[in-house]
Amino acid sequence: MELPVPSSSQPSRGRNFERAPWCYLLWGGPVVLVIGAGIAYGESVLSLTARGVLWVAAVAWAGTGCLINGRSCGRVHCRIDGILFPLLAIVGALNVLSVISFDWNLFWLAFLAILVGSFVPEWTWKKYS
Repeated sequence: MELPVPSSSQPSRGRNFERAPWCYLLWGGPVVLVIGAGIAYGESVLSLTARGVLWVAAVAWAGTGCLINGRSCGRVHCRIDGILFPLLAIVGALNVLSVISFDWNLFWLAFLAILVGSFVPEWTWKKYS
């Protein structure tokens, strides 16, 4: 008699966009955009505002990818990132529009904290929601 596998360790039943070619579109594109904008700003091709706009767009794009993947695959970190990255993009847009003001290093620190923090529930609790 086999014991049932707990739901937290069952594999995803939905489509997982973390595999090629979707991963390149959903997360590779934003990575290229962030790096390209940073390089272009460093070479004085982009203004600070234009770089901010591209960075905000990249985080919103990645967050949308996480939201799509989270709804499909059910991974906890995807669901968390799919909510918090778009919210971070809104905060970044407010910074670009000078409604609020903060250093872009803080923006990327928040991004990394969300990214790493979103895996904590998977490591300590369950992988799938």
